[in-house]
Amino acid sequence: MPYKNISTLLVLIALILAITSLWDDSFVVDEIPHVGAGYSYVTKGDFRLNPEHPPLAKDVAGLALSFLTIDQSAFSTQYWTTDINGQWNFGRTLIYNPTNDVDAVTRTAKTTMLIFFLLSAVLIYRWAQERYGSIGSPQTGKKAALIAIILFSFSPTVLAHSRFVTTDMPALFGVLLGTYFFIKYIQKPTRRAFWFAVLAFGVAQLTKFSVVLIAPLFILMVIAWSLANSLSFKSFAVLFVRSLVLMATGIILIVWPIYAFHTMNYPPEKQRTDTEFHLGSYGNRTFANPVIWASDKPVIRSLAYYATGVLMVNQRAIGGNTTFFLGEVRNYAWKHYFPVVYAIKEPLAFWGLVIIVLLALSLKWKYPAPNLSADPFDYTQGHPERSRMDDRHSERGRVWYGVSFCFQSLRSWTKTYFVEFSMLLWLAIYWYLSINANLNIGVRHLLPTYGFVFILLGGQLSKIINAAKQKSKKIFVSCLLSLVSLLGWYVYENVRVYPYYLTYFNQVAGGPSGGHQYAVDSNLDWGQDLKRLAIWAEENIPPISGDKINLDYFGWADQSYYLKDKFVWISAGTYKNARDFLARNPGGGYVAVSASFYMGSRGDPVNNYMWLDTYRPIATIGNSIFVWEIRP
Repeated sequence: MPYKNISTLLVLIALILAITSLWDDSFVVDEIPHVGAGYSYVTKGDFRLNPEHPPLAKDVAGLALSFLTIDQSAFSTQYWTTDINGQWNFGRTLIYNPTNDVDAVTRTAKTTMLIFFLLSAVLIYRWAQERYGSIGSPQTGKKAALIAIILFSFSPTVLAHSRFVTTDMPALFGVLLGTYFFIKYIQKPTRRAFWFAVLAFGVAQLTKFSVVLIAPLFILMVIAWSLANSLSFKSFAVLFVRSLVLMATGIILIVWPIYAFHTMNYPPEKQRTDTEFHLGSYGNRTFANPVIWASDKPVIRSLAYYATGVLMVNQRAIGGNTTFFLGEVRNYAWKHYFPVVYAIKEPLAFWGLVIIVLLALSLKWKYPAPNLSADPFDYTQGHPERSRMDDRHSERGRVWYGVSFCFQSLRSWTKTYFVEFSMLLWLAIYWYLSINANLNIGVRHLLPTYGFVFILLGGQLSKIINAAKQKSKKIFVSCLLSLVSLLGWYVYENVRVYPYYLTYFNQVAGGPSGGHQYAVDSNLDWGQDLKRLAIWAEENIPPISGDKINLDYFGWADQSYYLKDKFVWISAGTYKNARDFLARNPGGGYVAVSASFYMGSRGDPVNNYMWLDTYRPIATIGNSIFVWEIRP
């Protein structure tokens, strides 16, 4: 079967797994405001809700939901009419109206998000095939594309977030799309390539505000390309200016009109009031004040609202978030958070493939020393145009040559492998900023790097297979068996955690059932299992018993909609211990606590759930909600 057909089949299988796995999901925390906002954009043309995220993903969900019958009474509440960004309560009120078919709303909104998964898969396959087919053989490109598709389609993290009405998966798509066409433009700056790159950059900016970072990436890429190809200063200046014009045109022709459409029914006076509130505490007034000034001005107010979102995200990243990580609870970041979480959230088979690639690259690397047979200290051989700068026997001469040689080697490598250089540069930039950001709530924030990682791994693994084939049949068979085994294990890990993809942790962390000991929040517990808890309660708590679940749920899905009158609200500290619980519930009962609250409460020495540690949960709902039965 041709590689393309196999890849298509694998993507279809992944789509089936994604759709069937979401069937009993509740909306996760961030989906509640996103769904409500997206529906309001499409039906009202008003962007007053959720300005801290661009509209594209929300529009896709809102457009799909506009074909369903949804009660409109939420638009008459204060959450829409008077509140400033009343997104959370508006979303919940809109979705969980008793007259709505909530299951249809949930499944429709989530399923439509898979368009970004599908488009990303197409880009990954095409880019890997083009790139490694051009520097190797057509077969090398096809193998690289197939491996990249396997890694992408069966990544538990990718599959988990591909089904959510959030901006993380769209951001992965936006980075792929924008960078793919910008590299095409740099390599061949035709008018056609320019306009494709303009369109791609503009669309990318509508996926997630962190994708604005591809702008400095593109500038660095232009500089690197010019140095690698020894462009004259004039040629460099022309390419540099045209690239700036390209990005500005993307904003003007794509982002600006889209925001104008979304704010056409947003009253200017309310936009001004809302913007003043959103940016009232923003530290750098040099940026905030002009945006506030422009927020009610005709024509430019839509662009000002885009800038408002960018500043809000920056403010959010600085502000931090209280979370649990490695036994500690705090509201400021850990430098080692993302490296550790990435290490334990990706399958061990993935890390096995990474190690193989790194070992292969290290074995290939050779430091080509200059010819020193005539004079071991003559570091200008073959370069008569260079002055020795100093006596050839001096330390300064050696250092100068070493620096010069490294620069020339890097320039030569960048010219030959500019695509790989660009991808690695993005990984370096994004990882550096993520590690230094004051926001640690999930590996999902690294998703914009995943596409490049899979392409690079696919390309290198295909080259390893080809190199092994040229060595000997024995080496080739051993290499192929190792690769197939690791990829098979990788796919097995995906199937094993189905349908609870969000909760995946590898064996180092004890698997999905042990992950809560390391990290929670959107790494494991994002409120996705409330409906499954209701199903469990229906099957296991007889109505005649009168027992209710004492519930502390981490999420914004409506507990009353799913559990009806079978629950009572509690929080950490409601019960100090089992004796306290039984004193107020003489016949005993059930306690259900989300993993995020269960582990997060350990930061409070007084109000916590540590008294439950002595009891074994009678059920764990989707790996994210623990249920205990406490009896006399």
